[in-house]
Amino acid sequence: MKSMTGYGRGEAQGGAYDVAVEITSVNRKALDVSVALPREWVMLERQVSDRVRAALSRGAVRVMVQINSRAESASLNVDDSAVHRTLDHLMELARARGVRNPGMDLDTLLKVVQMHREDGQSAARRAEELVAPLVQGALEQAIVAFITMREKEGAALAEDLLSRNERLLDIVACVKLAARDTVPNYRDMLLQRLKQLGIELDLSDERLLKELAFFADRADNAEEITRLESHLEQFRSTISAALAKDEPVGRKLEFLIQEINREFNTIGSKANNIEITRQVLDAKNEVERQREQVQNLE
Repeated sequence: MKSMTGYGRGEAQGGAYDVAVEITSVNRKALDVSVALPREWVMLERQVSDRVRAALSRGAVRVMVQINSRAESASLNVDDSAVHRTLDHLMELARARGVRNPGMDLDTLLKVVQMHREDGQSAARRAEELVAPLVQGALEQAIVAFITMREKEGAALAEDLLSRNERLLDIVACVKLAARDTVPNYRDMLLQRLKQLGIELDLSDERLLKELAFFADRADNAEEITRLESHLEQFRSTISAALAKDEPVGRKLEFLIQEINREFNTIGSKANNIEITRQVLDAKNEVERQREQVQNLE
């Protein structure tokens, strides 16, 4: 279970290159990955994007890749290994001809370098072959750090959501208790009003019984409470399963919160009881806080 916000950084060095990768993310219903690379390395964008998409499922993710060259001579596009092999071969030829301690002047060295100078395409290919593994290594480090941070924040969110879920279960219990007094309170209030109007009715009067039966049916919230208890249990078990299996649960929890809020709204609209109304208002505040927290989950 992970948060959708996070940060991770990775670094790699090799040859003449230093590579740094940073990953950041914020909330988004779907997965949106953007990759920023130096212009000359845009050919690596697809590789980076595919790897990030394989690791995540939701969020607006931004990947920043920095590639710096430490070698000023890199712009010469010279095949260094070929130059060294040629110079070694020339030295061996000189010794074979009896030349002792053969020297190497700058003019000869320049000619050898020019002979092995690479064209633009081969130089770019060689650079890409060297840089691509470095980018991949730095990216893997960044992903590990990024996911670790997301998991830590996800665990904190889960603890908060479960705590609020318990609070909602307590509210449902209070609503059930208060509902027992709804019809008797309405009966007493109705009789009191009739008495004030000078109308005396016996408790067994058919008209009174019909009115009480109609009110009881209209105010009954047993079905809503049953569904609420089911939704709240699913909410708890979904979070527990996600913590155990590390599965994305944001969308499912958003749906459950929508249904929980719907049931509390219905109970509130039926309530003819001050205590139930107060409990429903408290519940809606808790549900709204849960909704805000769930929007941070992958």
